Amino acid sequence: MSLAPRTPDLKANLAINNGTFGTLLSTASIGSLIMLLIGGQIVHVIGAKLALRIGMSIIALAFITLCHTHSPVVFLIANITAGVGISTYHIGSSGHTLHRQDEVGKNIISRLHGAWGVGAVTTALLGFILSDHVSIAWHITTLMIIVWLFTQYTVTKLSPTFPPKTADDNYQLTSIKQFKFKINWILFFGFFCGTITEFISADWATLFGKEELGMGASLATLSYLFFILGLTIGRFAISWALKFQSERFWLRTGGLVGGGSFVLLMITSTYLVNINQSIAHTMALISFFLAGLGSAATSPIFYSIAGRLSNGNNSVAVAQLTFTNTLAIFIAKTILSWMVELTSITVALTISGLALMALFYFGKIGSNERTPVAKTS
Repeated sequence: MSLAPRTPDLKANLAINNGTFGTLLSTASIGSLIMLLIGGQIVHVIGAKLALRIGMSIIALAFITLCHTHSPVVFLIANITAGVGISTYHIGSSGHTLHRQDEVGKNIISRLHGAWGVGAVTTALLGFILSDHVSIAWHITTLMIIVWLFTQYTVTKLSPTFPPKTADDNYQLTSIKQFKFKINWILFFGFFCGTITEFISADWATLFGKEELGMGASLATLSYLFFILGLTIGRFAISWALKFQSERFWLRTGGLVGGGSFVLLMITSTYLVNINQSIAHTMALISFFLAGLGSAATSPIFYSIAGRLSNGNNSVAVAQLTFTNTLAIFIAKTILSWMVELTSITVALTISGLALMALFYFGKIGSNERTPVAKTS
């Protein structure tokens, strides 16, 4: 997420058009897909502890390369490698969390959705503060070194909690054998529609503020910051919200209100920017905030639903849902990148907002009972 507020700097370094740039950004999914197919076996052999160390090392080196290179070819290789590192870390951390969750008898993973949001808001805020004053090379390099050191320290402190490698069988998240499954299309399309805005905003929110609304470098980062802020608030609140209304209600309401407000306010801001910049910028920021808030419930609720539909085999459910969604997001991001090139960033973001609104239909897969948030994995 540290790169999302600084996409204009990445694009300037590479000196390429929007279509090529968006395609390059989407290639991280290739590395992710590879690891989602074979990563379970690798983590099983080396153990979650070593997987976390290696995964973070790959991420740090790849991101440092991404922010220094001026070569699209080097960027392509580094971005695919970053996807490998991120999925390696995801498999190791999620598998270990499932293990710890069963040991302590408490729901841990649902809290990680909110914790991730806090980190994303923090790094987006950091990008806002630094973008006008510090180069992307210094910003990302320093950040990656600090995060790498902190992660290695944390993994060391967690050493007593890691099980023997041979005891990890029940917590492997991926295996090629696991991908011989029948797709639940309502689940698949619902998860895709609910998450596409998150991925498209990460790639284009900052560039939208800079290129479509004429914001300065720092101000443009606020578009993504407001999206993540809404996402974080929503994910922390969903456990409380489910005590008052059902999964189905929050999925449908979040999709319709979040997606509809996003599309309406964002398009209006592009028309008003030449009349009153302050109002236009304010409307755009509100639109991203509401989009984040509206899509916040998707991941925790859909992972819960996937777990229920797989008869409680949560690790397999995470692997299958993540794999199919990663593949779909890769295709969608590539197509929308060239749509940006042929039309505008506004059009691509509008399509993602309309997809979010489709949760009003796909949200029917959620439970219609008012219960505390179900166990997520």
